[in-house]
Amino acid sequence: MRPILSVSMLALAAAFVLASCAGDQKNTQNGSDSTSAARAAHLTVPSGTSIEVAVNTTLSSEEAKVGDGWSGSVITQRDGIPAGSVVNGTVTGVKPARKGDRAMLGLGLTSITVNGHSTPAHGSTEAIIAGSTRARNLGAIAGSAAAGALVGKAVSGTTTGAVVGGAVGAGAATGVVAASDGYQVVLKSGTPITFTTSEAMAVRQ
Repeated sequence: MRPILSVSMLALAAAFVLASCAGDQKNTQNGSDSTSAARAAHLTVPSGTSIEVAVNTTLSSEEAKVGDGWSGSVITQRDGIPAGSVVNGTVTGVKPARKGDRAMLGLGLTSITVNGHSTPAHGSTEAIIAGSTRARNLGAIAGSAAAGALVGKAVSGTTTGAVVGGAVGAGAATGVVAASDGYQVVLKSGTPITFTTSEAMAVRQ
């Protein structure tokens, strides 16, 4: 009877060891699956990524203050950030138009919301300066009536010319700024601005 009992005990021990190994393998697999799922749930957007944003808040260098908030939306999907994702930011720099000087407006990112999850964001764009080619391309120029009259005179040679806006060259714009209160930088709702991230973001999907 003893040999039979010993064989039975060995069989039970072997079965226990096999069951333990199977359990450990399953736990390891489950752990790997959980880690993969966690990694898939967050997508890293690297520093230096360009994000095109439609700024949906009207901003003016005449009225804006540093720290003022603005909101917008992503125009084109970029590195896992879907088009239409909500973007929030602040005014990082502002200088109203003054005689002999140019107005300026600077913007920065604070957060991007993807699929209902808000992620802190750090990014900026080149400052928009009144009279610059970039400001004219964005349509981000608005002047006083006096400035408009000066622009009309500079372009048409008369005192009755209309405000020309985007057609005005940099030289004429500089002349306007020097002789009047000049142009403010005004961003209309929907103006597209490209921001560049300065830190990597872990975006939750």
